[in-house]
Amino acid sequence: MKCKKCRRTIPDGSKYCNHCGAPTEKKKLYRRPDGLYEKVLTIDGKRVAFRARKEADVYKKIREYETKQEVGELFTDVAERWHTEHWESLSPTTQHGYKYPFEEIKEYFAGMRIRQITHKDINGYIRQLPRTYARKTCSNRLNILNMIFKFAVVEDLIADNPCSYITIPKTHGAKKRRAPTSDEIEQIKDSVEVEYKGFPVGFLAVFLLYTGCRKGEALALTFGDVDRTSMRIHITKSVYYEGNEGKLKKPKTEAGNREIIIPRYLLPLLPCGKKTDLIFCRYPGEIMKKDFFDKAWNSWRKQTGLDLTAHQLRHGYATLLHEADVDVKDAQDLLGHADASTTQNIYTEVSKKRKTVVEKRINEYLQ
Repeated sequence: MKCKKCRRTIPDGSKYCNHCGAPTEKKKLYRRPDGLYEKVLTIDGKRVAFRARKEADVYKKIREYETKQEVGELFTDVAERWHTEHWESLSPTTQHGYKYPFEEIKEYFAGMRIRQITHKDINGYIRQLPRTYARKTCSNRLNILNMIFKFAVVEDLIADNPCSYITIPKTHGAKKRRAPTSDEIEQIKDSVEVEYKGFPVGFLAVFLLYTGCRKGEALALTFGDVDRTSMRIHITKSVYYEGNEGKLKKPKTEAGNREIIIPRYLLPLLPCGKKTDLIFCRYPGEIMKKDFFDKAWNSWRKQTGLDLTAHQLRHGYATLLHEADVDVKDAQDLLGHADASTTQNIYTEVSKKRKTVVEKRINEYLQ
């Protein structure tokens, strides 16, 4: 099933999305035969009922009750329960990114009962984060808190979610990855023969630029995924790392399963091999180790003088699609973006840069 808010795939029967924390169903208060609305919460192991003529009055009674008594479970206990029940449903990459923030959040709210935590407390936590943190770093922490409190709402431990309406301050800016320039793209193409200990890292760079594959998707490709007749590459899996060891996983969204067009320029460069063999590996049948990839990529950067990441070459592919007048929807399919806004943001950034170049040329010509 899919989340109605973020449209990502979630396990069937989930009460809330394990990506954005949104509930799968909007819960309404139970209305008794006598017309009263009722909300029953479990407080210190006992079920306490709150009733009123209006739903808003029920929540008001709950808040009044909570302010008079120090009741309910400790935040850290609820967070651990959420972790036990839902951590494994997150992708390995998400688990890796959430591991440290989860411990940091538990330490910050240690000793506080979950019912006592207010919107002000959540806002205070977000705003005390260092300004050097990227916007995504802050968003990850807010996402974790949101999922924990949504879990508490579903479990009837609290009446509402204090993460609602909390936003990331504008002081935390998003770190944007720039796409390669036209000159850099030519340098990448010229680096196709660059190797590191026999591994064709230069060809990998060219491959990423001309297919838009994510690094993990490229490292998971086998020769059987390449259809030379139809000029297509089938993306069905990806490599992720636990420590130094690479493992395979399925794409985290349906959009990740896709076909990529093989440009004519790239086809003669593609090697041939057994269908089950990996295209990019150090040893046959073995997924490349993380430290070897890092060393190989750093070697490519030193040999070419290009200070670019593998993901920036994916942005370079998006730039090439834009310059080829490929529309946003088709580009979204080729890039495997679950949300069209991600593709649109890249296209918008490219358009701005093109306008700047055009403006410069006009001014130089008309001087």
